[in-house]
Amino acid sequence: MASVLSENKVRFDRHSICKLPYNLELGATHKGVLEVKKYLKHFDYAESKSFKVDSTFDQETRTALCKFQSWFTLDVTGQFDGPTKAAFTAARCAHSRANPLAANTISKWDKKNLTYAYGPLSEDLPPDVCKAAVRRAFDTWQNAGVGLEFTEAGAGATPDILIDWRDALDPDLLALDPSGNGMVGGTLAHADFPGNGSIIVENGKPPLPLHFDDEEHIWVDGAVPNGFDIETVALHEIGHTLGLLHSDDPNAVMAPTVADNLLKRRLGRDDLVGIRRLYGST
Repeated sequence: MASVLSENKVRFDRHSICKLPYNLELGATHKGVLEVKKYLKHFDYAESKSFKVDSTFDQETRTALCKFQSWFTLDVTGQFDGPTKAAFTAARCAHSRANPLAANTISKWDKKNLTYAYGPLSEDLPPDVCKAAVRRAFDTWQNAGVGLEFTEAGAGATPDILIDWRDALDPDLLALDPSGNGMVGGTLAHADFPGNGSIIVENGKPPLPLHFDDEEHIWVDGAVPNGFDIETVALHEIGHTLGLLHSDDPNAVMAPTVADNLLKRRLGRDDLVGIRRLYGST
């Protein structure tokens, strides 16, 4: 497993971030600032070696906030304003931001015919509804014009990708979060990268995990208030299993955050550029 990507992972309290006042002055201290700085460190927005994870709103915090705001195409003020708070507290994928580049990629499969299988499914919906939503997400990537094909693995076979719903404290997330935070606190799901890009499965050996948090979120098929659409989130996480990192294009499927009561079931231009960069066009 790669350890470099997990060095900065620290646990943060999302609820304290919600209580943080707006537009703090330099030198101000607040418990919520500590949680903001943990978030910035956790998701790799704070890259300075002098960045201190404490309760003081200092210049290093402002610099990291500017990077965060730039990533989410917000006004780059370095201040903790309303839109910035909304972005901080949005539900998101467990992976970090990676680099601020569009169509960002990390690794790929050495084949285009991939198999998948299911473990435990969500308790919020009938099994056939969960499976149909995930299948549609696979179909979208299959129709991306790069020659990928996905087939459900037969009984007893080892799939390339294993999909299931788990508790928030998913043990295989220690590679992403050695604090033991797992998917707790607004993280919807996670998946691993293929081959030498893997950070969860040793050497990227199949099956790669694709896990949903079934403890803290309501899973739905469609746009439902307070619910998260399975197909939308599956489309994003399958992108990771194919080798795509996060995109800074808010319209891309591979953008790191997603709202409840939302459908994002079509690949954006940036998603297509990324997948074609990895697998070529057909």
